[in-house]
Amino acid sequence: MKTLIARLLFLVLVPAAYSQKVGDEVRYQCFCFGQEWVRATVERIDGGNVRVRYGNMDNQVVTLPINSPKLKIGNAARNPLESIPPDSIQKAFMNEGSRFGNAVRYFAPYFDPQFTEGGTPVPDSAQWKNTVAELAELDQLCNTRFRGLTDYNSPGYIRPGSTDYRFGVWCQIAANRVSLEKKARIGVVKTLVNLGYTEENLNFGFNEPENPIRWETQQLIWEREKWRAEKLAWLRPKYAVYKTEVPADATAAAEARADQLKAMVLRDAPGRSYKQPPYRDASVESVVKTALAKEYPGAQVIKIGLDYRTWVQRQSLDYVASDDLFRYYKVSYNSYKRGTVLLKIPNRPLCQMQDFVVGLSGGKVVPAGVGGSGTFMRCE
Repeated sequence: MKTLIARLLFLVLVPAAYSQKVGDEVRYQCFCFGQEWVRATVERIDGGNVRVRYGNMDNQVVTLPINSPKLKIGNAARNPLESIPPDSIQKAFMNEGSRFGNAVRYFAPYFDPQFTEGGTPVPDSAQWKNTVAELAELDQLCNTRFRGLTDYNSPGYIRPGSTDYRFGVWCQIAANRVSLEKKARIGVVKTLVNLGYTEENLNFGFNEPENPIRWETQQLIWEREKWRAEKLAWLRPKYAVYKTEVPADATAAAEARADQLKAMVLRDAPGRSYKQPPYRDASVESVVKTALAKEYPGAQVIKIGLDYRTWVQRQSLDYVASDDLFRYYKVSYNSYKRGTVLLKIPNRPLCQMQDFVVGLSGGKVVPAGVGGSGTFMRCE
């Protein structure tokens, strides 16, 4: 009897407690769109259950018991971050225009740097051509069927750095596609064409102890106009492959890093001095000085010395053949000496220490490694 009364009370009280009707607004706890509670609309009431829609997609609908804690009835204490419904133009565009999303994202960073999605394809690739064609089609739609299209500024949809749901921005990007294509072409090519070994050489100077400076980096620091002219000449045919000119700032980042490295060198070099190696060899020194004069015209050798008194022999193996029992190698013996030199090179503010290696070829001393990077220090 008590059970029957309880059931009767439930049937009487539920309709009284749930006074909403189809089309009314409720709040649904979905933890979606970047928020906990979102606005939803009652689509159907079926006995003790209610079907509510919280988005425009087919799967953004849910059926829950009327007394579910995931539903809040009425407009009281509404969350100001709840989503708002799109207007008729936005809703129509959501259904038909989403296919243009990637084309917009590719050019968006060149329209406004706040958009960081990117992923722009290689210029003149099939994907690039398709992007340009889609933006032209989008521009036509923005000026005809979807004239007056604006951003869907609903909390939970608009995200920093993203063009999603910013339909007004989509139309602006499409309208400016010609100028944006030029910017995008240059921007993408800059990521495809680098400065050769320039970055690696700069990293070497920053990362190695006492900041030794490779020759290309020395030219970048102290002979910049000449370096820039040579680098731009080297870059032009590479940019021409993508039908664009070398941008004016192509070398700007490298030049800025070179200035930082120069400051470090000028700060620390006066505190360093050359450590004279223990051994001398007149024939070796003569060969090294001749090679350095050719490598650096006008350079002055201040000090020089060797690390080894006698020639160091190194054995190398060259594979020749093999059989069932053995692998056969040709054994070669190379002799070398290593040392350092303190140089004063024209157009450099200080002296620099460089390493060298010489070898023996047919009993004759030959340079095996002369020139390269230099560690700057006092000329004493």
